Amino acid sequence: MKILKYCLLSAFFHITYSQNQDFEDKNRFRETFLTGNSPYVSAYWTSLSLSPHSVSRSCCAYIELNGIPYLYQFGGGNTSSELRRVARLNLNTNQWQNNYSTMPHPVSSGTAITIGNNIYVFGGNLSPGSLGKTMKYDVYSNSWQTLSDMPTKVTDALVVKYDDTRIIIVGGGDGYFGSSSFKTNKVQMYNINTNSYTYLNDLPLPCAMLGGAIYRDTIITAGGYTTGGIATANCFKGVINPSNMSVSWSSIPNYPAGPIVRMASYIAVKDHGVGVMFTGGAIGGTTPTASTHFWSFCLQQWLAGLPDNSQPRSNFKACGRGNEKIYVTGGFTNSGVGTTEYITFTNIDGPCNGMVGTSNNSVASNFMLHQNYPNPFNSSTVISYSVPVYSFIKIDIYNQSGEKIKTALSSYHQAGNYDLTLNLSGMPSGVYFYTLQGENFRDTKKMVLVK
Repeated sequence: MKILKYCLLSAFFHITYSQNQDFEDKNRFRETFLTGNSPYVSAYWTSLSLSPHSVSRSCCAYIELNGIPYLYQFGGGNTSSELRRVARLNLNTNQWQNNYSTMPHPVSSGTAITIGNNIYVFGGNLSPGSLGKTMKYDVYSNSWQTLSDMPTKVTDALVVKYDDTRIIIVGGGDGYFGSSSFKTNKVQMYNINTNSYTYLNDLPLPCAMLGGAIYRDTIITAGGYTTGGIATANCFKGVINPSNMSVSWSSIPNYPAGPIVRMASYIAVKDHGVGVMFTGGAIGGTTPTASTHFWSFCLQQWLAGLPDNSQPRSNFKACGRGNEKIYVTGGFTNSGVGTTEYITFTNIDGPCNGMVGTSNNSVASNFMLHQNYPNPFNSSTVISYSVPVYSFIKIDIYNQSGEKIKTALSSYHQAGNYDLTLNLSGMPSGVYFYTLQGENFRDTKKMVLVK
């Protein structure tokens, strides 16, 4: 651990680390290895307690509160109360709380995204005319805020977090099957700072009920329900140019299980290996499956043979921290179910360094905190930092007396290089300090505000 350059601050820094409690090995089932000489990928599923909110078309989010990991479940079902219901699972005790909160709008087949201490829910429901909603949930105050509607109002989209200020919504529809149901190829981006949407380059195919994930600057999409009322096996890769946020889309090999809709999917990262996990869904839009498949960023191909989840079902979503563990809850067999479980990856082929994306998010070799620029500065400045492995990152701002005046950043990061724009327009001129805290790392640098 680095020694702080400014001893006057030393008394003010204390780091605490929290870990998720793993459940006992007796809950493990079906571990499978994909072999072929080397590399390989391996994983196993673990069952959790059934959700009391046993519905189809809910979504979920993982978040830690005061060191305790929770799985939140949002919406889904059929009745007005079900569509607005929030349940949560304490992952340390494996105990659910039903009706924990109530959303301001009904949501069917939406998506929940965790950013900091908030969860953003995107989607809606057709029948009350609430498609395209954007809602912000403060988990500490258990309160909701309705934000700007999507310009193309959809649910059943692929929604992914690009960074801590921007979320990308790919495709989507009205949540209904049928040749006359609405699907779009629009790609929308929500900016948290401005509470506004912009359009990115269209997906090649109008598609709802699709799965996928993002890693750095690369989006992977798979399957979905398209024009003519048919399920598709088509898959696409979208590479984002961060300089102008344009997306270059190209086809990748079709989904291994064939045409499929409403599967659960999320990014999986283990050490330097990375890929997208897909599980469940409805083959041809009608037949539930428990099969699990994996798109490897390292090999740029599909890897089949991962262990099935515990119950064939569709109409559910996945969530997690963006590491080796991914959670799923709910779903549909011939009715709504409360099945809750997670998959843990024990190995993912790698390394994937430099194989995805076009930005400066190459894998950093060490934690690093750079000098802000400009310095001195008037009102705003940029802090650059590097993260070598998936970590929880916090940046705090202190005044010359060692008093913390602001937490500028507090969130999980993938490995990469990052820039943070800091605004101190409301503070007086003087000397300030900024501290980066990461996994077994802490460093502080000095900056000068001059007005």
